[in-house]
Amino acid sequence: MDQLTINLPERHLPVTLIGYIYGMTKRLLPGAVSLGLLALLQIPSWASGPGTTAADILKIPVGARAIGMGEAYTAQADDVSSLYWNPAGLALMQERQASFMYDQGYQGMSMQNANVGIPLENGAIGGSLSYLNYGPIAGYDQSSNAIGNQSAYEGVATLGAAWLGSQWSAGVNVKGIQEKLADEKANGAAFDLGGNLIYPKPVLGGTLRLGAVIQNLGPGIEFEQQKDPLPMDYKVGIAAVQMMEKRLNISLDYGKPKDDDSSISGGFEYWLVPFLALRAGYVNNHTEGSGMRAGIGLRIRGVSFDYAYAGQGELGMSHRYELSFRFGEPRPILTAEEQKILQQAKAAMRAGRYEQATLLFDSLIELEPRYRPARRYINVAMSKLEGQQTQMLAKQGRIYQPDAEGGVKKPSLPEMDDLESLLNLGTPHSAQAPGEKTPPAQDGGN
Repeated sequence: MDQLTINLPERHLPVTLIGYIYGMTKRLLPGAVSLGLLALLQIPSWASGPGTTAADILKIPVGARAIGMGEAYTAQADDVSSLYWNPAGLALMQERQASFMYDQGYQGMSMQNANVGIPLENGAIGGSLSYLNYGPIAGYDQSSNAIGNQSAYEGVATLGAAWLGSQWSAGVNVKGIQEKLADEKANGAAFDLGGNLIYPKPVLGGTLRLGAVIQNLGPGIEFEQQKDPLPMDYKVGIAAVQMMEKRLNISLDYGKPKDDDSSISGGFEYWLVPFLALRAGYVNNHTEGSGMRAGIGLRIRGVSFDYAYAGQGELGMSHRYELSFRFGEPRPILTAEEQKILQQAKAAMRAGRYEQATLLFDSLIELEPRYRPARRYINVAMSKLEGQQTQMLAKQGRIYQPDAEGGVKKPSLPEMDDLESLLNLGTPHSAQAPGEKTPPAQDGGN
């Protein structure tokens, strides 16, 4: 196996990792070696183009499911790996999630990643840690004397938050980055901005989403005198999720990295049975990383195992293995119809129309029994309604005593037919965003 060697001055002159990245190919290109040597001599940074950015860890995909679907995940993202692909996808998580991924790369490189996400009533929060190890690098001083193997790694810590609306979600990430080569370290920071639009009508029994994200905005990373920009990337995507009785997901992405040509990627996921998914896709990005992607997913209750294969041209292939856990009470994502009822109920509460609010919250519970906030809201509305009725009866010189014989009874709720008339519910129940209702192929929101 070819191994890149670097010449380090006696005081370990800081270098970027660009030369090393190019040297990870099976057939080490002389030009790539030259670039690495030029970096060692601290020449000025290259102009924007392939290999001119720092923090290559920010380019390495996270999430075996996403990779198996051809890395087309901007709009599809609805699990904890959204921290990498599109922070707006965090808001579409249904349950608390934790995942651990191992990436066995090529030429001795490896990467580990850990994520955790917590859904909230109207959004979600999450965090992740990633560590990229380049393996040993043989080092030499300026006189070409061997000084032993040198270590090189990159790490990134991410904190994300997302907000959920009736037909949209938005999110933001903040990242801390560290690079190390030999005895030198450099730190940096970056952030991501993402958003989703959810089409309110069903599409082949599923839901259509549009997504967009700007990744790795920041000032760059500097090793002493040399400063390199971050690998900023713009992506847009479209995804049709949970079609064919929530078994099929299809997605397509377009991306334009700062340091490379534009790329197109696409893929699909199909659940053969409730616990087994097949995935495949293709990445066309005009680099060695262009090519087929494939993977499988296994899910038993709240535990998932995902594997993805990615061809890397002459570099060989990489394998991603990921173990994920889902725990806690599920938080369903409300449909557009259910969101409308929730908004009407909250408006009725603010206006003091507690009887109407009680009816609306009751109807929401009928449609989505797992939406626990509705039960809390209806208890508040009923308590307010009783207080309102007590005050009304007191003005009439009567006492509200529902348990006493002859007491004034609380008015009964109207029948559902009357409620439907009140809500004007005449449209079919719209398809949900991924992760809702725990379908047989729930990993449409894996």
